[in-house]
Parts: sequence; C-alpha cells; structure tokens
Amino acid sequence: MARSSIIKDAEGTRLALIRAGLDLFGRNGFDATSTREIAQAAGVNSAGIAYHFGGKDGLRKACAEAIIARMQGVLAGGAPAVSMALDVSDRDAAAEQLLALIDRVVAFLTTVPESEVVARFVVREMLTPSQAFEALYGGLFEPVHRRACQVWAAATGMEPEAPETKLAVFAAIGQVFYFRIARPAVTRRLGWDGIGPDEARLIGETIRRSVRASILACRGEAS
Repeated sequence: MARSSIIKDAEGTRLALIRAGLDLFGRNGFDATSTREIAQAAGVNSAGIAYHFGGKDGLRKACAEAIIARMQGVLAGGAPAVSMALDVSDRDAAAEQLLALIDRVVAFLTTVPESEVVARFVVREMLTPSQAFEALYGGLFEPVHRRACQVWAAATGMEPEAPETKLAVFAAIGQVFYFRIARPAVTRRLGWDGIGPDEARLIGETIRRSVRASILACRGEAS
C-alpha cells in the first residue's frame, strides 16, 4: 500500500472515531459510553482509539478540538482573520460586525444538522466539565467572548472588560443557542414541522432586533 494511502486511511479512521465520539459522548455521556461502542459506531477496530488518541480521554479532548476548529470556521465565515480588524471609532460598523457574527452562528445552529451533535457535546461539558471543557473554554469560549466584548464595547461605548459588557454579551449569545438547545419546544410552540431556510430567517431577524435594541439601550438611545 502506498504511503499516501496509509496516511489517508489513518486520517479517515481518526475522523470516524471523532464523529462517533462526538455523537455518543453527547448522547449518552462519557462514563456511559464504552470504547467498543465508539469503535462499532465508527466502523473501525477498538484498538484505533488507543492508537490515535491514547484512550477514551484523549478522544474526548480530540472531539473538543474538532468543535473548536469547526466553530472557528463558522465564526470566520471563510474570511481571513485580518478581516476582523475594527475601527472602534465607528459604533454603527461595530454593531453590524457583531450582528453579522450572530447571523453566521444562527445559520449554523438552525440549518446545519451537524449542529445537533455539537450542541449535545457542549451541553454535556457545561454540565460536567472535564479536560475537554478546559480545551473548549481556552480555545473557543473565552477568546470568542472576549472578542465579542471588544466589539460590543466599540458599538456601545462601554468598557470591554466591564461586568456589564460581559453579561450583555452572554445574554446575546444565550439567545442564539436557545434556538438550538430548545429546538423541539420552539418548533412545537410555533407549529413548525422543522426549521428550514424560512424559519431560520425569522429566527435570525428576531435575534438581530433583540441584540440591536440591547446595543441602543446601552448607548442610551431609543430603539
């Protein structure tokens, strides 16, 4: 077998195990998920978990790292990091940047099937933090929240690290994730069969209005 084929097969095995781990850890919990179940779901030999990740704990951390990479791509929207540069003197531009960021996350969480697996895993880690949570916090939650606080501050005139700014950003983020976590309640209450492009648009517009109103309120302006 050619070296390139071996590398390709190894990477395929690794990705299959991460996908299975994300699903089963999120669905059943870490302790209730066996390495054999993960291997069976991935369609590979259970020895692959030790070989690629050093064990089940290593796989859980790799799952967290996969989420970090995926969400960084969603947040960037395919644009280079330099595009995040901001003229802090322009409050309206800062507000639009924040709303554009929210739009990308709303689109992912409401229309991409993969988001269900990601959300389940993240919620598990929030409820019972492990080393995977530490990876998620350090690689995703804290830097994204800090950046959002800087943009919020530029949009409102508040201090980036003030408790009020941090809480306002958490409140905005919470609205976004509610529509993923509480999806069954949302669709049932609204009489929707599911969430497609039209429903996602309505959700996005609702969140945009809410966040924009919060920004204006922090500026001391009427919405």
